[in-house]
Amino acid sequence: MARWQKPARLGIGVFGIVCAIVVYAAIGERQTTTPPGRPLRLDPRAIIESAGAAFQQFQNTRKDFVVEAERQLTYEGGDTRFIGVTITVRNRGGRDFVVSGREARSADDNKEMEVTGSVTLVASDGFTVHAEEATFSQENAIVQVPGAVSFEKGRMSGSGIGMTYNQGTDVLSLAQETRVTVVDEQGRPVTEFSAGAGTLSRQEDFLALEGSVHVLRGEQVLEADRGVARLSENEEYVTFIELRGNARVTGGQSFEAMQARDIDLDYTDDGAALERATLTGDGLIAMSGAGGTGRRFAGDSLALVFAADATLTSVSGRGSVRVDLPGSGGAAGRSVRADALDAVGQPGKGLTAATFRGRVVYREDPGRGALRTAESAALQIEFAEDAVSRARFTGGVRFGEDALEAAAAAAEYVPADGMLELSGGGPGGGPRVADREIQVEADAMKVGLAGPHILADGNVKTVLRRAGPAAAGKGDRVPGLFAEGEPVNVNAASMNYDGRTSKAVYSGSAALWQGETAIRADLLTLDREGGDLVAAGNARSSLLLDAVASVGRAWEIRYDEGARLITYSGAIPAAPVGAIPAMPVGATPVAPVGAIPAAPVGATPVAPVAAVAPASLVQLSGPPGDLRARRIEVVLAREAARSDRLEAYGDVTARIDTRSATGDRLTYHADDERYVLTGIATVPVRIVEECRVTSGRTVTFFKSADRIIVDGREEVRTESSRSGACPQAAPR
Repeated sequence: MARWQKPARLGIGVFGIVCAIVVYAAIGERQTTTPPGRPLRLDPRAIIESAGAAFQQFQNTRKDFVVEAERQLTYEGGDTRFIGVTITVRNRGGRDFVVSGREARSADDNKEMEVTGSVTLVASDGFTVHAEEATFSQENAIVQVPGAVSFEKGRMSGSGIGMTYNQGTDVLSLAQETRVTVVDEQGRPVTEFSAGAGTLSRQEDFLALEGSVHVLRGEQVLEADRGVARLSENEEYVTFIELRGNARVTGGQSFEAMQARDIDLDYTDDGAALERATLTGDGLIAMSGAGGTGRRFAGDSLALVFAADATLTSVSGRGSVRVDLPGSGGAAGRSVRADALDAVGQPGKGLTAATFRGRVVYREDPGRGALRTAESAALQIEFAEDAVSRARFTGGVRFGEDALEAAAAAAEYVPADGMLELSGGGPGGGPRVADREIQVEADAMKVGLAGPHILADGNVKTVLRRAGPAAAGKGDRVPGLFAEGEPVNVNAASMNYDGRTSKAVYSGSAALWQGETAIRADLLTLDREGGDLVAAGNARSSLLLDAVASVGRAWEIRYDEGARLITYSGAIPAAPVGAIPAMPVGATPVAPVGAIPAAPVGATPVAPVAAVAPASLVQLSGPPGDLRARRIEVVLAREAARSDRLEAYGDVTARIDTRSATGDRLTYHADDERYVLTGIATVPVRIVEECRVTSGRTVTFFKSADRIIVDGREEVRTESSRSGACPQAAPR
């Protein structure tokens, strides 16, 4: 060792001792530490307590849910208690869920967890449930609430008692006192549901309700035994409501009420307006009307479509359909029954047309105590606002009002004009109309119901009814030329009948007959009120007078019931006698249609007659003889169809048995078969009998007696001149 190393070691040692003394003096005496106290126990019965506990469960290496708590207590037997618990469920049904509460308990197997105290379930999309207690199944993530519960999500909220919520299927079920409300952007209720029980399926976007379902939608109330509400994807709107069992809807902008076994209400995508209503099973809907009550629709099934402005634009009905159209503004109330209905309309206007099919029955109340009814296979109606502007019936049409009956293959009815147009033939013949006075068949007809006023065209066949003397003055007479109590037939090309005046005008080869009594002319006018008759234009008559046929020909044949007078006239009047009266307002000429119907049963056609005498003369052949003149008048007896007196005027020519007579006027008295002929200064009476000629200013003779009176004195045969050599008697 070097001499210098030894002193160096000694110096270092002294320095170390000094430093140790300095450090010790600086820190002082060492203090004795007290061990920490034991933490406070929440439950002395717990065998394990921990803070900030977390529990995780894995399924197939995937974390299924996580339980977190402020405190965790474990007891003997494995029961666990969580304080300030939060349960997070991952990706159940495409969403995450968080269940939280003040406290939770679970058994040893940890399959279920009872959560109590301000229980809240929150889904990742904002759906939230509140309750005071709940049971959470860790195995299938089902939450059950035995008591009161409420939930909300966006604009929808609800409440009830007894909830089951399956987080996997995202279905919430309420056992009792279900209440669900959907509000608008301002938080005002739009639709409020209540029922005994309810199920909300958030994946399928529907709310199902059971037991005394009650829905309040604005001023509208919906009720049923059960129902389903379809929701928009974000559950903000109700887009469809199904009501099942004793379904009823009252109030609303478009209708007052509807009811059926089942009702479906389809709303717009934003839930703001009703687009379609479907009723099944004894459906009935009462629409709102301008004056209060509106149309009513009924049927086994009904479907109604509404425009955005709430006007009705389509209706279809099947099975026992009925439509009631109320009267308003003086219009009559109407109803239609049928097997099927299809109606269409336009926004802002409502229904414009409707088609009924199958066993159609139409009823109308004009307010006069008599209903108008119609039956057919089909009916098309045109609407003007709430009123029927036109109705077309097809297929076996039968129309009636009071005593009026009409039938045809087709009928068009205009209520405002009271006009009914009949057309088309069928197995029962062409159009037919009948009332107390007249029965008419034709190819086509127009009927003014206010009279009635009947316009018939094409093969017109009518039957006139005569009630007898007791009906005098009641407007149902036929001319006294015809027997009482038996029908009178009239055929023509066309007819105009006015029931208000009881006048009928027949034109075009008109023929009137009853048995052997007949009258024909170009124009026939019958006055049913007075029993008068006018036949004008190529007129011919075949009358049974004094039990013998009497045949007449003239330009005009006129019968006056009051005077019991038949007048045959050869002069053409300045104005046509018996002109056709004006047609009803709005009427159009009737066009001939269809096949020619058969003649009325029992009708006897008028026998053809010889060519008519010159237009200025008339002809009458009968018991008084064969007469020609410018005018002939036959006065009938009051009690029977027999002649009382006959008058002939102007250019009279008569052939009576073997006599021929000419003069200016002839009077025949039927009671004694007496003839009185009068001449004029320039043309005296002239009677030719075989080869004898008698002439004078006035000549009277008797048909059955060999007497003749000339100018007031009776002459013998020998005083009469001869017109030529009499033929010699044949030798015996």
